Amino acid sequence: GLFKNARRCGLGAMEIQCQGEALGEAQRKEMAKAFNFLALRVQGALARKRSGLPLLLPKSEVPKLLRGCGRAPSNADLKELLESVSDEGLLLEDFITLYEKASEKALPSEHQLLDALRALDLTGSDSLDPKALKIILCGMGDKLGLTHVDQILQGVPKDGLGRVSCRQLARKLSKGPDGVLHF
Repeated sequence: GLFKNARRCGLGAMEIQCQGEALGEAQRKEMAKAFNFLALRVQGALARKRSGLPLLLPKSEVPKLLRGCGRAPSNADLKELLESVSDEGLLLEDFITLYEKASEKALPSEHQLLDALRALDLTGSDSLDPKALKIILCGMGDKLGLTHVDQILQGVPKDGLGRVSCRQLARKLSKGPDGVLHF
């Protein structure tokens, strides 16, 4: 499906396309399914479709679909991307163009994530206290909500001291959300 080129390019689940390449036909079809799924839930979408008008994805839903399709733009990057989106929203082709623009910036590799997590480990044990990590992720930079941090930490094993391994956490983050298939 959407991750057709991921293995060929050596990329994980979060990376849908290779750097600098346009989405393939199969990827576009999968992207259209996700777009239509969200766009059809907007008030007035069914009437619009019955009238023969193309579906529009509201501007407020664009970040959700970008993230759902594997991009994780920073708040600053997201603001820049959304500047080109009209208040009415986007048509499918416009969203695909926006997605490809968002894909120009590479996602961090597992090694880069590991280095960042290790920088937070003041004990030198290659592990982090989940409570301290929550404070950092919820309170600094592009802040995450507590439920998002809990989702990230869910399933990451803890050692005898209740700490999580930087390596296992980096691996989980680089693979993307649970339930997303990658090839």
